[in-house]
Amino acid sequence: MLRPSKAKGDQFRASMRSLIGSLLRDTAGNTLGIVLATMILLVSLAGSGTDMARAYMTKTSLQNACDAGVLAGRKAMATSGTYGTSETAKANKMFNFNFNPNATNANSITFSTSSTGTGAVTGTASTVMPTVVMGIFGFKTITLTVACSAELQMASADVMFVLDTTGSMACDPNGTDCDSDSTSKIAGLRQAIRDFYKTVANAVVDKTNTRIRFGFVPYTATVNMGGLVAAGQMPTSYFADNQPFQTALANFNTAVYVPTAGSPVADTETYGSNITSANCTNWGKNTWPTNIGSPVSGGGPAPANTTSTTYSWRSWTLVSGSGSSALGTCVRNRTVTTTTYVTRYQFTNWVFQAATVNVSAFKGMGTVPVVTNIAANATVPTAGTYDMPSLAALDGTPGVTGLTITNSRWNGCIEERQTVQNLGMNPVPSGAKDLDIDSAPSTSDPTTQWKLNEEDLEWYRGSTNVSSRTETTLRSDTYRIGSQCPPRAMLFTDVDTTAPTVVPTWLDNYVNTLVAAGSTYHDIGMIWGARLASPSGIFASNVTAESTKYPSVSRHIIFMTDGEMAPTTTAYSAYGLELYDNRVAPSGSGNSTLTSYHNNRFLAACTRAKNLGYTVWVIGFGTALTTQMTTCATAGRAYFASNTTALNNTFKFIAGQVADLRINK
Repeated sequence: MLRPSKAKGDQFRASMRSLIGSLLRDTAGNTLGIVLATMILLVSLAGSGTDMARAYMTKTSLQNACDAGVLAGRKAMATSGTYGTSETAKANKMFNFNFNPNATNANSITFSTSSTGTGAVTGTASTVMPTVVMGIFGFKTITLTVACSAELQMASADVMFVLDTTGSMACDPNGTDCDSDSTSKIAGLRQAIRDFYKTVANAVVDKTNTRIRFGFVPYTATVNMGGLVAAGQMPTSYFADNQPFQTALANFNTAVYVPTAGSPVADTETYGSNITSANCTNWGKNTWPTNIGSPVSGGGPAPANTTSTTYSWRSWTLVSGSGSSALGTCVRNRTVTTTTYVTRYQFTNWVFQAATVNVSAFKGMGTVPVVTNIAANATVPTAGTYDMPSLAALDGTPGVTGLTITNSRWNGCIEERQTVQNLGMNPVPSGAKDLDIDSAPSTSDPTTQWKLNEEDLEWYRGSTNVSSRTETTLRSDTYRIGSQCPPRAMLFTDVDTTAPTVVPTWLDNYVNTLVAAGSTYHDIGMIWGARLASPSGIFASNVTAESTKYPSVSRHIIFMTDGEMAPTTTAYSAYGLELYDNRVAPSGSGNSTLTSYHNNRFLAACTRAKNLGYTVWVIGFGTALTTQMTTCATAGRAYFASNTTALNNTFKFIAGQVADLRINK
């Protein structure tokens, strides 16, 4: 705004009217007067043009400086999350740097900024410029005033969150009180995601034609695709029906014979000659003429039929003689019970080793019975070696006894498909199919299929005799390995931005599922973050949905961890149980060596994600940024957050960077 002094303007106009009037009344020397008047008008016009050009130049410089100042202030606000003294100082510094008053001798410069509370920073600037020519006509100064405003304006964007939800996230940022309470890192992460949404939603100006989507891959030692399988987004045919486990097998090869006694058959038996009454009594008890007794066993041995015969006195009838020597006919009772046998096989021992198990029943994600313990006298009808689901399937059928059954359910976590032992992973070998981000599995090639991470089938058998172990009872160091399954992953999902201060219900519910447990395997998180986000992979229909309506989408992966890579040889991970399987590193490798192998897999996955067109942001939450973390990030996009407040502000800052910082005219 150009604003000359009003009083000076009135005085100039009055002087001009008086001069022109005098010239009109005085006809003498008319030509000279006309020339003089013309010269005055020409000088006035020239002076006005000169000073107006100077004023335009000054105002343009003032506007540019004002714009630069609010942009700097809004950028600082994106970092801190607030607009206070520090942010105001950065805005002022940028204004002062961009406005040069010396070119026109401008003075009385003012610049003030403030936050609107809706994500914008507004400002006003003014200055007073002295005139050069117009001063002789009474216009000594021109006051210039401009307004400016900067805000985040969001274009369509897809953001995939790859989130460390390992056990240490249950602790406070200082490493204490590991109980997942309101001050824990996992609680801080939940709130940071909510505030990230609010920052992004506030930046969406055209809410009709702008699409914002969030996807999630929480990770520990594996990732959870259960939600995608249940929704039909990931076919069960992508998973093998039969897969190897380090598992428990049960040998039943000790034959035992289970008896079934028949109905007793009763009759009588007469002694072959006449005998005394005393002998008849003893013969009735089967103690005469040989002291055999009753019952009498016969037949057999098992599994041939056996008999049990019992005797009792029935009658003696006199035939001749008298007294104790009298003779008569002796009759006794006889009862015969025949026992038949069925062959069963008793539990002999446990065998702990690698074995292939049919897991097709688990893929439906319903309950599947699994044996978890076996009594010493347990039996089955057929000799053999049984895995735990096959054995449990026999429970309740004739001849099966002594089994402890657990109803198991696949929770959706995965074992990776085939890989190779390769330290560098640069370039990625063709055999490392786990690092193939795009290709779908082939039903005819199990090496391309994923496997189930099923903790009820994976058994730890100690660190000695690692190839196998045989035992008759479970030792204390032999047990089912236990789950490290994180919360479920989610494909890109539309985020409603029409109410920026209210987190959508589905998003709020989802972040509440984020819980802390498990070990830290960064590579599996980034592999699946890239896999879910790939526009040319198995989830391309989700990634590229409505590409005509949204032809230009900015793509981002935000990777957050609170610790360094920490695989262990005894953890049941997406790569099995490394102590026995050695899928990643050579046999005998310790945790340190194993970490190096996993770190390079992590970097290979990061490179693939960046090659897909994603900006990769990395946040170290309470942990120093490692070389691998910094290398993984797109240049300059790795950040350290020492506490929950810093994490929240980092998420807000990234949200601001995802959005475009623009001047709001």
